[in-house]
Amino acid sequence: MAVLYDFLGEDLRRLCCLDVGCGDGTMLKAFGAQFHFAVGIDPALPQSALPPTLQVCSRGENIPFPNQYFDVVICAQVYEHVQNPYQLADEIRRVLKPGGAIFFSGPNRFALIEEHYHLPLLSWLPRSVANAYMRLTRRGHAYDIHPLSYGQLRRLWRGFKIHDFTPQLLYHPKHYHVAERVRVRIPLWLGKMLRPLVPNFNWVLTDVSDLPPSAYTHNYYLTECDGCAEFTRTHGEEIPQRLMYPLKVANLHTGQRVLDLGCGRGELALHCARSGAQVWGLDYAPEALKLTRQLPQIPNLAFQQTDAQTLPFGSTQFDVIFMLDVVEHLTPHQLDRTLQEVNRTLKPSGRLIIHTMPNTWYYRWGYPLYRWVQGLRGHKFPKDPHSRWEHAYLHVNEQNPLQLQKTLRHNGFRPRVWLANVQTFEHESNPRVRAIQRLLTRLPIVKTIFCNDIFAIARKPQI
Repeated sequence: MAVLYDFLGEDLRRLCCLDVGCGDGTMLKAFGAQFHFAVGIDPALPQSALPPTLQVCSRGENIPFPNQYFDVVICAQVYEHVQNPYQLADEIRRVLKPGGAIFFSGPNRFALIEEHYHLPLLSWLPRSVANAYMRLTRRGHAYDIHPLSYGQLRRLWRGFKIHDFTPQLLYHPKHYHVAERVRVRIPLWLGKMLRPLVPNFNWVLTDVSDLPPSAYTHNYYLTECDGCAEFTRTHGEEIPQRLMYPLKVANLHTGQRVLDLGCGRGELALHCARSGAQVWGLDYAPEALKLTRQLPQIPNLAFQQTDAQTLPFGSTQFDVIFMLDVVEHLTPHQLDRTLQEVNRTLKPSGRLIIHTMPNTWYYRWGYPLYRWVQGLRGHKFPKDPHSRWEHAYLHVNEQNPLQLQKTLRHNGFRPRVWLANVQTFEHESNPRVRAIQRLLTRLPIVKTIFCNDIFAIARKPQI
């Protein structure tokens, strides 16, 4: 409760709260009176002193409440017990009100001592070895807990802003009522450094992914989206390499049916239509569709506003579907639903062509090296590469090649994923430095951390 008080900084009596995995109602007993309304759910409710109206027998993967119902959701020591933590996270997102908060607490797979059975390195081991370890130590017949690592949990809650209170709990254990578990105060800097190895994570999550269409503004399309200068100058007649490259890969011809999903200003759809294909451009944002009116009018080109997760077309309609710079704007579950819709509307052997950036390997390893070199040259760059862009908050699901390949396979595609540089590096005035940048984005192996553009062709298998 101290974490929620510190974070929310308001009177909790105005808020409605859901405790997912409430068990015997211990937490509800402790804080239920602090909220206007509090209810707990659990698949196996034991005898409890709480009134039945405050507890519901249900699983966290199927929460029996309407959309956007709760101001606060508590999910403490639950995710490791469910078969599908992604479905759990999706349900929690569904019932959370806009502007609401989640208190999440859960174990770390790479904790030195496993929290449930108190065995060293138990959760590090492959499942078969962990089961043998359990039997050898007479703690049970099988290891039935499914903890995730720090990185996996960040991906689980992708689309939420994570406010990590773990270092504060280690530094102020009495304030947060964990003194019996944390016997020695750990400095904040050390707690942050040891974050991937702490036994348990304690986060407050706020949703940033359910962005309204109005979040994609006129200014966004004409200042930050690649190709904005060409669009302003030629109204779609010229397109950047980011669009030209996948257009060449597609090799369209007359009579094909093409969908540009997340069409933005519409210039790619225009050039697809000029190849003789019948083209539809769809986008989530009204401001994008307003800009498509500046394009030349072509009879075999149509635009429409819609959500990518519910495509307004029948099955097996399209030969080619483009998703250029869309993936990073969808949470993992939104992306799965979108890819399932794409799979449904593609013809057998039809192709999905994807571009997404940034490459998270570049942001993790390549960018710090680039920033260091630029610092030696007297150029200051921010530590967080996202801070260079005004609309970086719109990216909720950034990828690397392996992650994208896995997602496409999971949704029934046969993918080929690769890195290919489409940046011009025009911002760099030194031609020698530009040449080195281009070289680093093309060299095998090296380009995995310096090339920032990910492309994919994903084929729908023949029936």
